[in-house]
Amino acid sequence: MGTEPSALPPRIVEEALTRAINGDGHGGGMLLVPLIEESRFSCFALCVMLATAAKAGMGAVPGHSMVILQVEDVETGEPVRVEDMPEDVVFAARFTAAWANEDRPTAQALFDALTADLDTETGMGRLVDGVLALYGMAIATTRALINEKRNTLTQEGN
Repeated sequence: MGTEPSALPPRIVEEALTRAINGDGHGGGMLLVPLIEESRFSCFALCVMLATAAKAGMGAVPGHSMVILQVEDVETGEPVRVEDMPEDVVFAARFTAAWANEDRPTAQALFDALTADLDTETGMGRLVDGVLALYGMAIATTRALINEKRNTLTQEGN
């Protein structure tokens, strides 16, 4: 990983999400690779941007100000226990929840654990998988928000 951050990471992330929403998730994901490889700083910033996009669809626990992320099985719609989720999804869910709750130390600790052994192929693979899981969450949230907006506009038009 290098040391200098990219000039326009927010625009890259926006373009990656736009491509994914328009059917080119792989192409959008490839735009993120330089941010992952560039430096720990740019990769952490990428995780923050993706978590920020993913948290847009999250809500606070009733009666509390704390935000939680409930992950559901894509086939059954039933809630999934953390112990049953793949490691990359666990990272993405926990990082997003920490960021949404403004728990910066926990978000940093999760990222540090994810990047602990980047000098190995396994460690780099774990990092890429974690970032791609965040990307997937951001895509899902963005799609849901777009569909909600479309439904609202359709209902207002009737």
